[in-house]
Amino acid sequence: MSYSTQLSTYIDSWLSTFIESADQSCDKPILDWDQMPTPPTSEITRSPKRPRYQDAQEEETPRPRAQSRYDCVRDDVFKDQTPTGPSFRFALPTRPFSNAPSLPPSSSASGTSRSSSPVKRSTLGLLSKPIHFVAIKRSYLPKYIHKTYDAIFSIVNNVGFIPSAVRQRLEDNDEDVLDQWFFNGEGEDLLKEFTELKEIQAEAVAVQVEEASEGTWNLEVHGPLLKLAFKPFSRLRRKLLTHASISKPFIPSTSESSYYPTTKTKMIDWGISISPPETTAEHIRRMINSLPVSQRSINQTIYGPVRNTPIAIPIEIKIASGSLEEARGQLGLWIAAWYTRMNALKSCNEGMIAMPMIIVIEHEWKLLFAVDRGESIVSATI
Repeated sequence: MSYSTQLSTYIDSWLSTFIESADQSCDKPILDWDQMPTPPTSEITRSPKRPRYQDAQEEETPRPRAQSRYDCVRDDVFKDQTPTGPSFRFALPTRPFSNAPSLPPSSSASGTSRSSSPVKRSTLGLLSKPIHFVAIKRSYLPKYIHKTYDAIFSIVNNVGFIPSAVRQRLEDNDEDVLDQWFFNGEGEDLLKEFTELKEIQAEAVAVQVEEASEGTWNLEVHGPLLKLAFKPFSRLRRKLLTHASISKPFIPSTSESSYYPTTKTKMIDWGISISPPETTAEHIRRMINSLPVSQRSINQTIYGPVRNTPIAIPIEIKIASGSLEEARGQLGLWIAAWYTRMNALKSCNEGMIAMPMIIVIEHEWKLLFAVDRGESIVSATI
């Protein structure tokens, strides 16, 4: 008898052990699982790194709980609900599959990760120190940052943000220009930088037309742009943080009786980190190495690439289908965790510095400043 015939016969026998009606007893003899036929060895091989879609679905299917006998459990006849199935719930027989048909190696299922629900903006109001997003006002910012704010305000309003060295190239490309856009700046380095920016711009247009994923935007557009932007600053580096989660001790607390989900596969996309001088770096290493494992980082995450280098600017990326509210929620929770971490490191009650943040939705960049207002954190958007 072929294996397929044996297996079919065995399955029919197994199915016959189930209760066929409400009047049947649960004392039916247990089928001898040791007689189950073994399938022939499969010669098909496949990389375990490429699980089939069906296998992944099967992995997510809840498995039946073990029972000592068949379960014949009647639904509660007094429960006021619309029936969703038969009036009996059946459980599989309890005998272990000691000699069950073994699947070929190519069918081995692998676990699939599940992303949790996005952090909502309303979540930030539940924090013990809530975060509020507001329109920018100069008075919201500390005085030491006013000069920086004024320079940024001019750029946002298209005043003096392009070096004069590239004006001719813009005009040669039939670009419309205004005198107020340019500042005095000459040199071959500026022309080279302009060429690189045009290449990144062309790539950005391409991935937008292709409706590419967020990962593609990070790889082809935002990563190269950030690298170019911080090239003149040797101590600043862009770090991809899509795998950096908030360490448990620094998850921000909520007000009494409030709750929000703390498990996220990703909080932010990029971070601009600062490489401190060697003496400072050594001091940081000594300090964090004396802490418990879950706290061994200068930041709120123990992700290796940023364990010893402070993150100065967190950046959250979204594609066109992404939500600005979701981006604010993720960035806000990240900042709240940063405040928690910094408070744990401080030895005095001095106030926190204003923290710059960036939200990017395809070609549009938004600059924000998180400012400690005592009872809350205000995130002002420029």
